[in-house]
Amino acid sequence: MSDRSGHILLIDDEPAFQRLGANWLAGLGYRVSIAGDADSAVQRYRELRPDVVLLDLVMPPALTPEAGLALLPDFAAVPVIVITGHADHALALKATEQGAWDFIAKPVDPDLLGLIVGRAMQKSRLEQELRTLRSQAVDDDLGIVGHSAPIRQLRDMIRRIGPTRLSVIVQGPTGTGKELVARGLHQTGPNPAGPFVAVHCGAVPAELLESELFGHLKGSFTGAHRDQPGLVATADGGTLFLDEIGEMPPPMQVKLLRFLQDGSYLPVGGREVRRADVRVVAATHRDLQAMAVEGSFREDLYYRLKGMVLRTPALAERREDIPVLAALFLKRALNKRRGRLSPDAAAWLAGQPWPGNVRELQSLVNCAAALAQPDAAGDCEIGVEALLFAQEGSAPAGAVHRRSLDEAIAALEVQMITAALSEAGNNRSETARLLGISRVGLLKKLDRLGLR
Repeated sequence: MSDRSGHILLIDDEPAFQRLGANWLAGLGYRVSIAGDADSAVQRYRELRPDVVLLDLVMPPALTPEAGLALLPDFAAVPVIVITGHADHALALKATEQGAWDFIAKPVDPDLLGLIVGRAMQKSRLEQELRTLRSQAVDDDLGIVGHSAPIRQLRDMIRRIGPTRLSVIVQGPTGTGKELVARGLHQTGPNPAGPFVAVHCGAVPAELLESELFGHLKGSFTGAHRDQPGLVATADGGTLFLDEIGEMPPPMQVKLLRFLQDGSYLPVGGREVRRADVRVVAATHRDLQAMAVEGSFREDLYYRLKGMVLRTPALAERREDIPVLAALFLKRALNKRRGRLSPDAAAWLAGQPWPGNVRELQSLVNCAAALAQPDAAGDCEIGVEALLFAQEGSAPAGAVHRRSLDEAIAALEVQMITAALSEAGNNRSETARLLGISRVGLLKKLDRLGLR
């Protein structure tokens, strides 16, 4: 027998096939677990985290191919080999279109099964190695740039807390990089290859937040045309980042507390309790403890979330980091063009109050970079005048002759929106959040600028 290893979840309702298939695969060196219906299949998958899933599409209780097809999204993280009826090529193609990796028809040829499973296992291992390499290929600074004492202390705390299972509240002014801290905790945590899912609690309407987090069942409300898993299920095995937790409405605070207590939740319209293994990191610019005292935030939820509190410093508390951050933002904004800040410009930036913190600094540098004119050698130098124009709209000498204000603003909008779209993976809602505008406002700008 070949020297093989790996874990396979075999999902089939026929006891004879369960026994024969499991024995054959075990003889090839694989570890095999079995499930006989849809509910136990999902539960065993979440508990066991197999490397490959072998799925019969005709599953109880419905005993139709649609029952098996509906399970494919639950197993999206691993290769899925579907089992179809003899010569049912249309169903096999439909399954591959919906995420299955390969298929095999009954009656199953054992040698062909061994070949397909071997290829699927190789794919699973390569993907796992890639996830591991990506998780290790992070900068030593965890993406949190700076050498000031508050930032060094923050990075040290992230590395110490990350490997634990503690819940964390990240507290600090708006624009100080609270999501970067959450991502750092995830990267240094027990399962950095798991999902990182972020939700802005103030950006989702109160009546939709429960469905967004916990999902809903078909028919549970008007417009619910199909079952939809929530972000909690998506984050299973990873980290759920609840941004601006202080904006969460009181009814949702109760439901979140229940989930934090034992990992159980109910989808909207559901009666069957579901579970997810999720590390929760919450963030806020508000004083949650004071809100708990005054009654606008549940005290029991606050203490459930408060395994540890990390504070992100305001930019004014880490002025020595401003030139480093500005140079980094300028390099990103100029892309392949060469550029630099003049010494006067760097000194001017370090002396500003920065009420909008790092986000304000990045916006200003991006604006100045969009307006920068290269010299004969193709280099751009950003001076104080360019920064003042970007900040206040007061034109430096000669700028109005090169470009009108409307053209400059349009160019800046294109650059900032394009950069935000790239950062958000082309997700319109996330892009709007990064830019601080509504989704409708973003769509209007995309139409006006010809970016849709």
